[in-house]
Parts: sequence; structure tokens; C-alpha cells
Amino acid sequence: MQVNDPSTSEILILAWFALSVFVAVVGTVVLSVWLRRRGVRLVSGFVGIPGYLEYAYFKYCQSHERASTSVLVLRAISIINAVVAAIVTIPILAGK
Repeated sequence: MQVNDPSTSEILILAWFALSVFVAVVGTVVLSVWLRRRGVRLVSGFVGIPGYLEYAYFKYCQSHERASTSVLVLRAISIINAVVAAIVTIPILAGK
């Protein structure tokens, strides 16, 4: 009897998912700390909701006449990557 061992591609997909979630979480922590250090008042219950920190950052940049495009694009790419990785990983975790 052989145990259903994961293939190399499944291991890579699981690693991609774990890394993409890690990057999204670390990005959230870094952006929230950065905003708090600059005096932006954040509601801690909303920090994990996608879009809240981005909106706070956008408003901060508007009030300080800074461009917000690069950070917002990187955050969007990070969140989209985590969602796509989750969609690809669900069948593997569910046992196909």
C-alpha cells in the first residue's frame, strides 16, 4: 500500500501559496506601522480588510502631495497573487 505522496509540482504550489500569504501579511504589517509612525489614525479592526490601508495610504499621500501609485500597485499585485495561489492550492488541499 502506497501513501499518496505529493508531487514536486504540488509542493511548489503549496510553497507558492505559503509565501504569497506571508508576503501579503508582512506587507500589511509594514504599511500599517509606517502609517502609524506618520501619525495616521487607523482603526485596528479594519487593518486586515483589503483596501483599508490602501485608502489610508492614498489619503495620506494626497494630504502630503506625494505619489501613491507604486505602493498601491505593489499591494494590489500582492493581494491578487495570494488569491490566485489560494485558488490553485484549494484542489490540492481538498485531495483533488
